[in-house]
Amino acid sequence: MCRASKEKYDKASISAIEMRSTCELILSSDLFINAPRMSCLLHFLVEKAINGDSRDTCEYAIGIGVFNRSAATYSTAEDPIVRVQVGRLREKLKTYYATSGAASDIEISIPLGSYLPVFRKFYGAALDDRREHALTIQPITCITQCENCEPFTRGLHEELTYQLFRTFGKTIVIHLLPAVAVSGVSFSSKINSHHEVNHLLEGTVRIDSERIRVSIRLIDASLGCVAWSEQFDRNIFFAITQQEELAASICGALKHFLHV
Repeated sequence: MCRASKEKYDKASISAIEMRSTCELILSSDLFINAPRMSCLLHFLVEKAINGDSRDTCEYAIGIGVFNRSAATYSTAEDPIVRVQVGRLREKLKTYYATSGAASDIEISIPLGSYLPVFRKFYGAALDDRREHALTIQPITCITQCENCEPFTRGLHEELTYQLFRTFGKTIVIHLLPAVAVSGVSFSSKINSHHEVNHLLEGTVRIDSERIRVSIRLIDASLGCVAWSEQFDRNIFFAITQQEELAASICGALKHFLHV
């Protein structure tokens, strides 16, 4: 959820062996193992960075070296494949470090405006900071009195917890905190000695004769105010597939807000 400050990492002391090892770990993850073209792109860029071949990481060189474009006919103005795929790679790397790579002490990223990867090695407090920040999920509350609302709401909470864990990994905490009131009621931002909550997710479900409305709010724990809120309306349908679709929509909207 939150990256460490610049004063707490060192990029000069990362060896080529560590860079390659970090790349291999990423390529063996679930996000990349079934994405051969994306894996080839990351491997290509990492090797160029290790060897100091910055000129070979221009858009034209990547198109030829990774995507098999013809040197005689390839035009970067007409064929945006490199820009599109590098953009997707940036998002995949963000997702990796929010999930299975959350405990990594070396981070690979590709800054906007560049195709050359950047390596960062985290130490001490910086690594602890990355591991401790958490997103806490409050139980979703059913505020409609009807036979199906309560079990549907519990199922939605379970599905959302699962999908958020798939996205954010161990930064997800499901132990309960006292509810936060936007009116300014204070609460503890510490859930235990290992996690410091910086966001709290809560929501409600309302049901009438025609639709289901799920309202989701993201609370900034440091300020006690709403950082993000959205409503999701669906036709009446009390089934697991409805819970899955709603959870996926909520998770996607949250990822977009948090730039994950």
